[in-house]
Amino acid sequence: MACTLVPINLHNPDEYAELQAQRLQCGWDAEDTKLLAWREKQDQNLKSFFWITIPAPSTPGEHADKQAEDKPSIRAGHISLDAYADPPDPELACADKSILTIQTFFTLPEYRGNGLGNKAMDLVEEMASQEPCRFVTVNAMSRRYFYEDFPEKEALWETWAENPPVMCNVDWYSRRGYEYWKSEPRYREKLKNGEEVMIVADFLRKAITR
Repeated sequence: MACTLVPINLHNPDEYAELQAQRLQCGWDAEDTKLLAWREKQDQNLKSFFWITIPAPSTPGEHADKQAEDKPSIRAGHISLDAYADPPDPELACADKSILTIQTFFTLPEYRGNGLGNKAMDLVEEMASQEPCRFVTVNAMSRRYFYEDFPEKEALWETWAENPPVMCNVDWYSRRGYEYWKSEPRYREKLKNGEEVMIVADFLRKAITR
Protein backbone atom coordinates (compact mmCIF):
# COMPACT_ATOMS: atom_id res chain seq x y z
CA MET A 1 0.00 0.00 0.00
CA ALA A 2 1.32 3.43 -0.95
CA CYS A 3 1.79 5.88 1.87
CA THR A 4 3.27 9.29 2.57
CA LEU A 5 4.94 10.57 5.74
CA VAL A 6 3.59 13.96 6.82
CA PRO A 7 5.18 15.84 9.76
CA ILE A 8 3.06 15.89 12.92
CA ASN A 9 2.47 19.32 14.48
CA LEU A 10 1.85 18.75 18.19
CA HIS A 11 1.30 22.49 18.65
CA ASN A 12 -1.91 22.03 16.64
CA PRO A 13 -4.73 21.03 19.05
CA ASP A 14 -6.51 18.85 16.46
CA GLU A 15 -3.37 16.89 15.60
CA TYR A 16 -2.49 16.58 19.29
CA ALA A 17 -5.95 15.13 20.01
CA GLU A 18 -5.77 12.72 17.07
CA LEU A 19 -2.34 11.46 18.09
CA GLN A 20 -3.54 10.96 21.66
CA ALA A 21 -6.52 8.96 20.37
CA GLN A 22 -4.18 6.74 18.35
CA ARG A 23 -1.90 6.25 21.36
CA LEU A 24 -4.92 5.19 23.43
CA GLN A 25 -5.65 2.54 20.81
CA CYS A 26 -2.00 1.52 20.90
CA GLY A 27 -2.21 1.09 24.68
CA TRP A 28 1.11 2.82 25.43
CA ASP A 29 2.25 6.40 26.07
CA ALA A 30 -1.03 8.28 25.74
CA GLU A 31 -0.55 10.58 28.74
CA ASP A 32 -0.28 14.35 28.26
CA THR A 33 3.11 14.30 29.98
CA LYS A 34 4.41 11.92 27.31
CA LEU A 35 2.98 13.86 24.36
CA LEU A 36 4.28 17.15 25.71
CA ALA A 37 7.73 15.59 26.16
CA TRP A 38 7.60 14.44 22.52
CA ARG A 39 6.63 17.96 21.44
CA GLU A 40 9.64 19.35 23.29
CA LYS A 41 11.93 16.84 21.56
CA GLN A 42 10.46 17.91 18.22
CA ASP A 43 11.21 21.55 19.07
CA GLN A 44 14.79 20.52 19.91
CA ASN A 45 15.14 18.82 16.49
CA LEU A 46 15.67 15.45 18.17
CA LYS A 47 12.37 13.81 17.15
CA SER A 48 11.24 13.58 13.53
CA PHE A 49 7.59 12.61 13.94
CA PHE A 50 5.24 11.74 11.09
CA TRP A 51 1.71 10.75 10.26
CA ILE A 52 1.56 7.65 8.06
CA THR A 53 -1.00 8.85 5.52
CA ILE A 54 -2.77 6.93 2.79
CA PRO A 55 -5.13 8.19 0.08
CA ALA A 56 -8.78 8.25 1.05
CA PRO A 57 -11.05 6.15 -1.17
CA SER A 58 -12.31 8.06 -4.20
CA THR A 59 -15.94 9.08 -4.16
CA PRO A 60 -18.27 8.80 -7.18
CA GLY A 61 -17.94 11.85 -9.41
CA GLU A 62 -14.55 12.89 -8.02
CA HIS A 63 -12.40 14.49 -10.71
CA ALA A 64 -9.68 12.11 -11.86
CA ASP A 65 -7.35 15.02 -12.61
CA LYS A 66 -7.49 16.37 -9.06
CA GLN A 67 -3.98 17.20 -7.88
CA ALA A 68 -2.49 14.66 -5.47
CA GLU A 69 -1.90 17.29 -2.79
CA ASP A 70 -5.58 18.27 -2.94
CA LYS A 71 -6.90 14.75 -2.49
CA PRO A 72 -8.13 13.78 0.98
CA SER A 73 -5.95 11.41 2.99
CA ILE A 74 -6.28 9.19 6.03
CA ARG A 75 -3.91 9.29 8.99
CA ALA A 76 -3.46 5.54 9.28
CA GLY A 77 -0.80 5.67 12.00
CA HIS A 78 2.41 7.40 13.03
CA ILE A 79 6.16 6.79 13.17
CA SER A 80 9.21 8.66 14.44
CA LEU A 81 12.92 8.68 13.71
CA ASP A 82 14.70 10.00 16.79
CA ALA A 83 18.13 11.22 17.81
CA TYR A 84 17.45 10.41 21.48
CA ALA A 85 16.29 7.36 23.40
CA ASP A 86 13.89 7.23 26.33
CA PRO A 87 15.32 6.04 28.70
CA PRO A 88 18.68 7.35 27.42
CA ASP A 89 20.98 4.81 25.81
CA PRO A 90 23.91 5.92 23.58
CA GLU A 91 23.77 2.56 21.80
CA LEU A 92 20.19 3.28 20.73
CA ALA A 93 20.42 6.92 19.62
CA CYS A 94 22.84 9.85 19.60
CA ALA A 95 22.15 13.57 19.29
CA ASP A 96 24.74 13.81 16.49
CA LYS A 97 22.46 11.48 14.48
CA SER A 98 25.17 8.89 13.95
CA ILE A 99 22.69 6.42 15.48
CA LEU A 100 18.95 6.99 15.09
CA THR A 101 16.11 5.01 16.62
CA ILE A 102 12.51 4.26 15.73
CA GLN A 103 10.63 4.33 19.02
CA THR A 104 7.12 5.64 18.26
CA PHE A 105 5.50 3.43 15.61
CA PHE A 106 1.84 2.48 15.35
CA THR A 107 -0.65 1.67 12.61
CA LEU A 108 -4.39 1.51 13.17
CA PRO A 109 -5.67 -2.09 13.22
CA GLU A 110 -7.89 -1.65 10.17
CA TYR A 111 -4.87 -0.79 7.99
CA ARG A 112 -2.58 -3.64 9.03
CA GLY A 113 -1.66 -6.66 6.96
CA ASN A 114 -1.32 -4.89 3.60
CA GLY A 115 2.33 -3.85 3.69
CA LEU A 116 1.74 -0.39 5.14
CA GLY A 117 4.16 -0.87 8.04
CA ASN A 118 6.91 -2.07 5.72
CA LYS A 119 6.40 0.90 3.41
CA ALA A 120 6.58 3.34 6.33
CA MET A 121 9.81 1.69 7.50
CA ASP A 122 11.26 1.95 3.98
CA LEU A 123 10.60 5.70 3.98
CA VAL A 124 12.09 6.24 7.43
CA GLU A 125 15.20 4.22 6.62
CA GLU A 126 15.64 6.30 3.46
CA MET A 127 15.45 9.44 5.63
CA ALA A 128 18.13 8.01 7.90
CA SER A 129 20.41 7.56 4.90
CA GLN A 130 20.26 11.34 4.34
CA GLU A 131 21.75 11.91 7.80
CA PRO A 132 25.25 11.02 9.07
CA CYS A 133 23.65 7.83 10.37
CA ARG A 134 25.49 4.51 10.62
CA PHE A 135 22.73 2.46 12.27
CA VAL A 136 18.98 2.60 12.75
CA THR A 137 17.91 0.86 15.95
CA VAL A 138 14.68 -0.47 17.39
CA ASN A 139 13.65 -2.14 20.60
CA ALA A 140 10.54 -4.13 21.38
CA MET A 141 9.09 -6.43 23.98
CA SER A 142 11.36 -9.47 24.11
CA ARG A 143 10.61 -12.61 22.12
CA ARG A 144 10.55 -14.54 25.39
CA TYR A 145 7.10 -13.12 26.16
CA PHE A 146 5.77 -14.84 23.03
CA TYR A 147 7.66 -18.14 23.06
CA GLU A 148 8.27 -18.96 26.73
CA ASP A 149 5.95 -19.55 29.67
CA PHE A 150 6.66 -18.00 33.06
CA PRO A 151 4.50 -16.48 35.85
CA GLU A 152 5.27 -12.84 35.02
CA LYS A 153 4.16 -13.36 31.43
CA GLU A 154 0.84 -14.81 32.56
CA ALA A 155 0.30 -11.81 34.85
CA LEU A 156 1.07 -9.39 32.01
CA TRP A 157 -1.30 -11.11 29.59
CA GLU A 158 -4.03 -10.99 32.24
CA THR A 159 -3.39 -7.27 32.68
CA TRP A 160 -3.54 -6.72 28.91
CA ALA A 161 -6.58 -8.96 28.39
CA GLU A 162 -8.54 -6.23 26.59
CA ASN A 163 -5.66 -5.21 24.31
CA PRO A 164 -3.05 -8.00 24.13
CA PRO A 165 -0.02 -7.88 21.81
CA VAL A 166 -1.03 -9.40 18.49
CA MET A 167 2.41 -10.22 17.10
CA CYS A 168 6.08 -10.45 18.02
CA ASN A 169 7.56 -7.22 16.70
CA VAL A 170 11.10 -8.53 17.17
CA ASP A 171 10.43 -11.22 14.56
CA TRP A 172 8.99 -8.61 12.18
CA TYR A 173 12.04 -6.35 12.53
CA SER A 174 14.34 -9.33 12.05
CA ARG A 175 12.67 -10.09 8.71
CA ARG A 176 13.54 -6.54 7.68
CA GLY A 177 17.24 -7.14 8.30
CA TYR A 178 17.55 -5.85 11.87
CA GLU A 179 20.06 -7.80 13.93
CA TYR A 180 19.67 -8.57 17.63
CA TRP A 181 22.45 -7.45 19.95
CA LYS A 182 21.14 -7.36 23.52
CA SER A 183 18.21 -7.70 25.92
CA GLU A 184 17.62 -5.78 29.12
CA PRO A 185 14.79 -4.65 31.42
CA ARG A 186 13.49 -1.36 30.02
CA TYR A 187 9.79 -0.56 30.53
CA ARG A 188 7.79 -0.30 33.72
CA GLU A 189 4.31 -1.80 33.74
CA LYS A 190 1.78 -2.04 36.54
CA LEU A 191 0.06 -5.41 36.77
CA LYS A 192 -3.62 -5.92 37.43
CA ASN A 193 -2.81 -6.73 41.07
CA GLY A 194 -0.96 -3.43 41.49
CA GLU A 195 2.54 -4.89 41.39
CA GLU A 196 5.05 -3.06 39.20
CA VAL A 197 7.34 -5.07 36.92
CA MET A 198 10.04 -4.27 34.37
CA ILE A 199 9.41 -5.55 30.86
CA VAL A 200 12.48 -6.94 29.12
CA ALA A 201 13.17 -5.50 25.66
CA ASP A 202 15.18 -6.96 22.80
CA PHE A 203 17.41 -4.47 20.97
CA LEU A 204 18.07 -4.68 17.24
CA ARG A 205 19.94 -2.54 14.71
CA LYS A 206 20.41 -2.26 10.97
CA ALA A 207 23.40 -0.76 9.19
CA ILE A 208 22.55 2.08 6.82
CA THR A 209 23.95 1.68 3.32
CA ARG A 210 24.29 4.49 0.81
